[in-house]
Amino acid sequence: MSLRHGNFSDADIFSRKKIPVQISDLTEDNISAANIIVKRFSAGESTLCQPLFQQRNSHSLIIAVYDSRTVPFVSDLPLCITNIIFVNRKSSLDSIRKRVLTGWANHTTGTPDQLPRDCANCRQPRLSARESSVASLFHAGNDVVHIARELQMAEKSVSVHKRNIMKKFSLKSNSELISCLKLIKNKIF
Repeated sequence: MSLRHGNFSDADIFSRKKIPVQISDLTEDNISAANIIVKRFSAGESTLCQPLFQQRNSHSLIIAVYDSRTVPFVSDLPLCITNIIFVNRKSSLDSIRKRVLTGWANHTTGTPDQLPRDCANCRQPRLSARESSVASLFHAGNDVVHIARELQMAEKSVSVHKRNIMKKFSLKSNSELISCLKLIKNKIF
């Protein structure tokens, strides 16, 4: 088994089962050979398209390590993110080990579906033109009052757009919003 990772490098999960593990950074050149991909997801990132994942083989399992208190919903994921388990980074190693081994066992017992390649029908959140403008100004560090003045709209409307953006990306706080906007900067602005 080869293990490719984004921001994680602990092969100890498989040591008790004596499963050979090779760890390397995830690249376009090696993703198609990966059986397991470990990636850290920041707040809101699990709802975003991951173009590199479209190049992986359909038998690979994604282990998504997240920081927030809320487990992302599989139904909210883009179509290219399938065969995934979520692991909270604050969980004990024993708990993570059990979850990963269970996920791997469940994953390897069935025949995986072909990975969807139809981005046009993806469930990735889409921002309206106005939400994009509001998001861009929040990303630049502006507050609601300044954004309302800049876009010539009511402060209440800016707050509603902000709340809608946060809901679309399952964000719970202003800091999660700013972090998520940094991640998606090139996608929506």
